[in-house]
Amino acid sequence: MEEEQPDTFDSTVEHLNRSVPSVHESTSCISVLEIFHKDKKLQAIPIVNDKDRPVGIVMRQEVTEYFSKQYTKELTGNKPISKLMDDKPIIVDRSTSIDDVARIIIDAGMAHMVSGFIITHEKKYLGMANGYDLLNEMTMRKQRQLFHLAHFDQLTGIPNRTLLMDRLKQAFAVSSRTSKPISLIFIDLDGFKPVNDTYGHSIGDRLLKEVAKRLMTCIRDGDTAARLGGDEFVVLLLESDMDRAIKITKRILEKLSEPYELGKKHISSISASIGIAGYPIHADDFDSLLTAADNAMYDAKKGGKDRYSIYKIPASTD
Repeated sequence: MEEEQPDTFDSTVEHLNRSVPSVHESTSCISVLEIFHKDKKLQAIPIVNDKDRPVGIVMRQEVTEYFSKQYTKELTGNKPISKLMDDKPIIVDRSTSIDDVARIIIDAGMAHMVSGFIITHEKKYLGMANGYDLLNEMTMRKQRQLFHLAHFDQLTGIPNRTLLMDRLKQAFAVSSRTSKPISLIFIDLDGFKPVNDTYGHSIGDRLLKEVAKRLMTCIRDGDTAARLGGDEFVVLLLESDMDRAIKITKRILEKLSEPYELGKKHISSISASIGIAGYPIHADDFDSLLTAADNAMYDAKKGGKDRYSIYKIPASTD
């Protein structure tokens, strides 16, 4: 299962593009005024030349106010719209990033938030984008960034403890309705501290990223691999009995013990101690399930590392 990444953070202005009909620079001013009268929602019209390249822009408010003056229609109505257009509009290619166009508008003046900006492809007119749509997009992008910071591990890109607990709660709710079991696999790396001490934290960070990638190859869509912090990871398996959990755990042990090629460093000393617990056989709530898997992991580590252990329910003292 591949976690969703914030790839929209570097999105381009093309998805803000609106199909606004352009007019040629020789079009009469009165004709442009009529276009505005027919379409009350139209706030700006791009002006293009013979090569369909944008050369200017006219705003509804400016045109209507101009022609509200006495005798203006008679004197100016038949003149080309190029006489009234703003010949310095903001023009960007469709591949321009949201961040870049925002900086361009700030530098050019916030008046362009109203007029918007013209989008081109191979220098030819493609459409327009509204400045307020740009603001909305930037707000949504900021919200997505904040969500990602709060719910995903910033080193590995996989879910953190917060998102894991949220998915665990959801998994319990579904399991309670469907009576389908879930499994939790608690993973602690063996030999990670010596790698950090010997090669430095940059190599250690690269190793943790590789561990996360390998975990993702071991699970299916709907399952979750999360990093709790340090060298501790958890895998949540939906609709999973102990047989499936053991099968996935063996695959994880095999994957994590394979050598790591990190630049010029060849590291073959990494393995894992893994604990497995299941709902409803080992716990009746998500906190207890996480604790049970954690306890099973420590049993595995005490047993010699590079192995797994299934949680053992304590014997009754009655």
